[in-house]
Amino acid sequence: MVDLPSGPLAEVDLEFQKMALETGGFTFELAGTSVREKLLQVTAHDICRGHLGLAFTMHITALDMHGVPYADMLALIRFVAPYAGYPAAADALSRVAQAAAERGLDTTPQPSQVAESSPGAAWPVDDPWLAEFLVSRTGRAWSEERLSGRERAFVALTAHIARSAFGESYRKHVALALQFAGPEEVRDAVRFTAELSVIDAADALEALENALAAA
Repeated sequence: MVDLPSGPLAEVDLEFQKMALETGGFTFELAGTSVREKLLQVTAHDICRGHLGLAFTMHITALDMHGVPYADMLALIRFVAPYAGYPAAADALSRVAQAAAERGLDTTPQPSQVAESSPGAAWPVDDPWLAEFLVSRTGRAWSEERLSGRERAFVALTAHIARSAFGESYRKHVALALQFAGPEEVRDAVRFTAELSVIDAADALEALENALAAA
């Protein structure tokens, strides 16, 4: 069983804590992705949905417990910004700084790890201005090398699931994920989001199978 913070839930409702740990027993035992990848996914989902309260604080705690540096948390927020929206990312930056101070994390600035080039993550759109914006902003996001290519791919898929966006952009990001992981690992990354919404996860898995069949 993966060690996850649950004490704050127990302070309010012991039954909900039990339910949460049971749920984590399903999702965190998926073999195709690492604990770090799962925690990056769930934290990115928080940002995309604007969930910056108790759950976000617990996920920041879990990232710290499992050795994810503060600099990588910031890189996650920068990466997910074009998918979640820059205002949502800015709010997440403020909240993660507060959570880090509360936990006494080392927030010493670290050298940035931004590549000069990145895999093309933009998808076709008709409007030329938006097409240029997509290339620029997704390119900047995908240059964040504090996160592995595989981590970026799984987080991007999670962002699509958070938005229930299963069209051309989702298929593009499935193709990107397959550059870094096998089909079953990509399935597990999508399956993991069942704890975030069984409805969205079911739709995402159906869309994933269609994308894999067309690949």
